[in-house]
Amino acid sequence: MARKNNAAVGYIVGTLCVIAAAVSAVMFKNSGGVPFKADKKSVKQADIDKADTYVEFIDVGQGDCTLVCSQGKFMLIDTGERDSDDKVVDLLKEKGVERLEYMMLTHPHSDHMGEAADIAQNFEIGSIIMPIVPEDITPTSQVYEKLLDAVEEYDIPFEAASDSEYTLGECEIATYAPHEDYTGLNNYSMLIKLRHGENSFLITGDCEKEEEKEYLQRRIDISADVLKAAHHGSSTSSTSEWLAEVLPQFTVISCGADNKYGHPDDETYSRICKYSPKVYVTAEDGSVIFYSDGNGLTVKTEKG
Repeated sequence: MARKNNAAVGYIVGTLCVIAAAVSAVMFKNSGGVPFKADKKSVKQADIDKADTYVEFIDVGQGDCTLVCSQGKFMLIDTGERDSDDKVVDLLKEKGVERLEYMMLTHPHSDHMGEAADIAQNFEIGSIIMPIVPEDITPTSQVYEKLLDAVEEYDIPFEAASDSEYTLGECEIATYAPHEDYTGLNNYSMLIKLRHGENSFLITGDCEKEEEKEYLQRRIDISADVLKAAHHGSSTSSTSEWLAEVLPQFTVISCGADNKYGHPDDETYSRICKYSPKVYVTAEDGSVIFYSDGNGLTVKTEKG
C-alpha cells in the first residue's frame, strides 16, 4: 500500500474562525501541517474503457523507467539499470510493443539507461533523445558504450535533448534541457512534460536543486497533475519552491526496497506530502499506472 497522507481538518479556534472557515475555501492538512486548498485541481476518475492513453511508472528497483502509450504508439522514458532478468524488454513484449516512437533518456546514469542497448536490440526505435554532457563528465561505463554501439549498429536516429516539442498519439510532449553549466550528471537531466487533454505529467530524471532553480528562473510551466519526483526522492531535490509550482495531485517516487541510499529521504518525503495529496513509492506499491481519457485519471498499482 502507498504511504498515506493523514489528512485532518485544521483546528478552528473561536467563533470568528468558524465564520471565516464557512465563507472561505475549505482547507485540509496532512501530517506535514501544510494546507491543501479546496481550489486545487480536482482529478476526476477516467473512463478506462475510453482511456487509450496511459502512463506507467515501472518498478525497476533502484532506478527509473516510464512507459507512455497513446493510440497504440509507445514511448519509453529511461530504462532502469541493466539486469539479467531483462524485465523491461519482457514487459514491452508482453504489451505487444514492436516499435518505440521515442526512447528518451533523461541523463546517462546507468540506473536510468542501463537497459537501453538491450531495448535497442529488441525493438524498432524512431529516435533516441538524450542530453549532451560536457566531455569531462561523459560516462565511460559499459552500458553507455553499449548504447553508443547499438545506435551505430542499428542506425537509430539520435537527438540531443533540447527545448523541443513532440507528439505521441493524442499526447503533446515538451522537453527542456538545462542552459547552465553544472559539475554533475544529475543536473543535466532532461525535463519532460506530457499533456493529454486536461491531464499533465512531469518527469524529472535526477534533476537536483540547482537545476530546479534554473527552470524556475526560466519560468517554464512545470505545473502538473502527476509528478515523477526527482532523484528517487533524495535530499538533493524537490525543494518547496519547486513543489509549490508543480503542485501535483499525485507524486510517484521510484526507488528500490531497502536501497543503500536511504531513498526516499524522510525529510524530502514529508515535504512532498505537503504539496501532493497522494504519494506512491514503487518500493512499496510496485508499478503505478495512470489511465487517462483526457479528462480524468484512474490510478492502479501493481501491489494494490
